[in-house]
This record gives sequence, C-alpha cells and structure tokens, in this order.
Amino acid sequence: MNTKLTYMREGSMTLAIFEEIERLIEYIPIDSGILSNCKLSKGTTMDSQFHFQDVDGVATRLGIIEVGRNTVSLKDVVKLFNKFLKDASVEEIISKQWYRQIQNISRSDLPLRNLLFDFCLAALDGDILDAKLYLTHSLYLFGLHRRLTQLLSVILNEVSLESDKEVRQLLTLLAQITEPNNIDIYFDVDSNGFNKRYIIYLNELQKLTPIYNKEIQKSKKLKLVDSE
Repeated sequence: MNTKLTYMREGSMTLAIFEEIERLIEYIPIDSGILSNCKLSKGTTMDSQFHFQDVDGVATRLGIIEVGRNTVSLKDVVKLFNKFLKDASVEEIISKQWYRQIQNISRSDLPLRNLLFDFCLAALDGDILDAKLYLTHSLYLFGLHRRLTQLLSVILNEVSLESDKEVRQLLTLLAQITEPNNIDIYFDVDSNGFNKRYIIYLNELQKLTPIYNKEIQKSKKLKLVDSE
C-alpha cells in the first residue's frame, strides 16, 4: 500500500499532514505557563533552527520536510501551515468530538467557529487583549488543537512577529476558513461600511491573490528601473 496515498485526499489537507506539522512545534523552545501567554525562549527568534527527528519518516513522505533535512524553525512551521491551510477545512484544525460535546451540552447551534474568526481579526488589528480572550475561548469551546493554540499564543506575545508577512498570512488563512456566513455583524452603521477589523482582514485577503502579488512585483521592477 502506498503510504502517501493513504494519508492524502484530493483538495484537502488531511489530519495526518496537519498532525505532522503540529508535531514540529514541539521542537521549538517555548516558555509556556498560561497557554495564552506563550513566548519564545530567551535568545530564540523566528528564524532560529532546531534539530528534530522524523523517526518514522512520515513528515518526509508527506512532503512536509524535504529528504535529508533535520532542522526546523518557527518560520518553517508557519510557512508549512500556510501551504496546507489553503486547501483545508475548519474540521481539520479542531477536535470534532470535543466540539460536538460542547454543542450537545449547550444545546445550541451557535457558530462557535466565529470565535477563531474574531481572534484572527483582533490579532490582525493588534488588539492583543481581545485576541487572547478569543483564543482561550477557541481552545475550550471550539476545540482548537492545543499545539496550534500554543503557536498562535506565541504570535500574540512576540511583538516582533506582529507585522511578519508569513504570520499575517497564517492569520488571514485561518480567518478565511472560519468566516461566518452572516457578516452583517461586522457592518458599521456609523461609517456606512464594514468595521475597521473586517476591512483590515479584507485588505490582507487581497494580498493572497495572484493578481495582487503580480502588481507588487511589477511595481518593484518599475522602481528599480527608475533608480538606475
């Protein structure tokens, strides 16, 4: 049996792939007491490389890590999430069993995925206090995977990561797969349009489009020509 085919399914990030990416987080030195206050250990940056062991070779076979590589950084992990989140569904980032239990207990059809969407919007807007609150609720009510929660907590508590391109892309992709069907609640009557956070999200979403990236590259080339 082809192991890779066992784990893969067309158009979606499998749980196996996601778990392998999450496992890499274990190799990043993170100081964590309260889960919402995780930070990189002293002297560690987003680009710091750390040794990891792909003992069973699953990460290599799934194409998560190239053959022969044995180091990983936080930036590598974020990039991997970005790569596979583009084809992911919300069910692949939560504990479905836990989510169903919460829904049964509350006997509510409330869209709890809104919690993670609102976390992403608050984080993109730089509102750390709001983001921490939504992240905590996303873990305990929505069933967000614990390791992913830890990664997102590090992003919140490391000021240097706030404007990082890959980090903002991660937050945008997570927001995209958890965006509620009813977006009227993000409409600001006073400004006759969407509120600030939702506009920031829309701007970040635009950056993910190929057309936008082509225009940016074209602009850079024109500036380079003008400077010569």
